[in-house]
Amino acid sequence: MKKIQLLLFLCGLSLSPLFAQTPATGEKPYIEIMGTAETEIVPDEIFVSITLQERSENREKLTIAKQEEQLKQSLKELGIDLSLLTLNSADADYRRYKAIKTDVIISKSYVLKLSTAEQLSRVYEKLDKINVLDAYVMRVSHSKMQQFEKETRIKAIKAAKEKVDYLLEAIGQKAGNAIYINEQNTNHYNPMPRTMAINAVYQSDRMVDDVSEISFRKIKITSSFLVKYEILNK
Repeated sequence: MKKIQLLLFLCGLSLSPLFAQTPATGEKPYIEIMGTAETEIVPDEIFVSITLQERSENREKLTIAKQEEQLKQSLKELGIDLSLLTLNSADADYRRYKAIKTDVIISKSYVLKLSTAEQLSRVYEKLDKINVLDAYVMRVSHSKMQQFEKETRIKAIKAAKEKVDYLLEAIGQKAGNAIYINEQNTNHYNPMPRTMAINAVYQSDRMVDDVSEISFRKIKITSSFLVKYEILNK
């Protein structure tokens, strides 16, 4: 029977978000509590992978150099600084034709950094017109991510203090010094855009033909702290 009672007691602790303890003789009683916070931000850094590949068009070979010129001209027309376009890789792929000839198909991959979903929409329209091989969003982020993470941490630990204050106030006691602080987690959910590719794109489980419908979910930053406070009498 004692074993069963002890097991039930431990289970009760594991299910409770906070609990107070009366430690061994000589130690002050304390309360343990979790503080959490969440921040949502709109991405302002959008990294797009763009791949060009040599191909034949109207019986003429469309070289990488020609396509690169078209790409840069398209970006200039949109007012995008070419310094935001960087080379990611250059590959030569040997392909056999009719088992007799060997040709070299060259492809190049670039990374383009954008700042808004509207800007991305206009870029996709241009890329579709010049018929690039592939383009997709690699990742999204925010230029002030570290600052937002710091602010979310501060909000989380303040939430723990606010919670302990009103709980102890309800029983006529107050919180003393924090005697233990442990960061449980601080991370961010980094979503992909609802519309990603220029050829086959989806939004809300349906096909989207107009790339102007591109939109982003907010990046969600979460933080939580486990804090122990001394329990004092008023």
